[in-house]
Amino acid sequence: MNHNLEDYAQYFLEVSSEQRLKIIQLINEKEYRLSELAKKLGATTPEVHRNLDRLEKSGFIIKNVNAHFELTTLGQMVLGLIPNLAFIIKNKKYFLEHPINSLPHKFISRFGELFECKLLKSYVDVFDYWKKIYENSEEYIYNILYDVPYFDDFTKPIYDRLTEGVKMKSIFYEKAMVSSARGEVVKKLKKFIDDGDIQRMMTKKIGAAVILNEKQSCLIFPNTDGKLDAGYAFVGDDPLFHQWCFDYFNYSWYNATPFVETRLEKS
Repeated sequence: MNHNLEDYAQYFLEVSSEQRLKIIQLINEKEYRLSELAKKLGATTPEVHRNLDRLEKSGFIIKNVNAHFELTTLGQMVLGLIPNLAFIIKNKKYFLEHPINSLPHKFISRFGELFECKLLKSYVDVFDYWKKIYENSEEYIYNILYDVPYFDDFTKPIYDRLTEGVKMKSIFYEKAMVSSARGEVVKKLKKFIDDGDIQRMMTKKIGAAVILNEKQSCLIFPNTDGKLDAGYAFVGDDPLFHQWCFDYFNYSWYNATPFVETRLEKS
C-alpha cells in the first residue's frame, strides 16, 4: 500500500497540541459544552473555541443536537493510539537497545495494552518474578523460552504445581543452550510429559519471551544482538498486559513446530 504522507500530515498537526489532545480525552469521558470545557481546562472560552473548531473541521469531534461535543469514530481511534505511543515514549531508552522488529505488527499495534506493566531492571528481580509466576500458578504455566533455567529454584515449583494439577505449555528456541542438568529434570518430569500435562513445541525465531500463569505475566525482548536480555523484563498482573502476553503465546504456539529433543544445543 502506498502512503501519501501529505494527506495525513494535517491530521497529525491537529492533535499535536496538548490542549487539543486533552479536549479529545475529556470528550471521550463524557459530552461537554464549550463553557464546561473552558472551565475544566482552566482556559479562556475563545481559546478553547478555536481548538474545538479545528478538531471539528478535521473530523475528530462533532456537536450534537444538544450543543454538546462528542467524539467521532476518527477521534476515538486517535485516542486509542495514544497509549501505544505513551508506552514507547515511557520506555524509549529501553527500546533503543531492544528492537521489536521480530514481532508481528499486530502485536506492536497493541503496545498500549502494556502501559500498566512494570519494567524490572536486574537479573535478580526478573528471575524472582519469573519464579513467582511458577509458584503462584493455579491453572496453567505458559512459556516461550530462549534459554532454559534448570536450577532447583525453577524446577521445584514447576514440579510441585504440576503435581497439584497445573498444566504446562512451553515453546523452545531451537538453538537454545541447555545445561547438562536437563537430562535429570526431564527424567523427573517424564510422567507429566507422558500424561500430556506438559506439552512442548519448538520455534526457529523468538520475537519475545513470555512466562505467564492465569494472572501474572513476564515479557522479555531481545537486545541488539538478537539474544533475549533477561536483565530486563516487563511484568505485572494488569488484565490488558496479561491478555497481550496470552495472545502472543497462543499465536506463537500455533506457528511453532513439533518438539524434537535432539535439536536443542547442549552447553
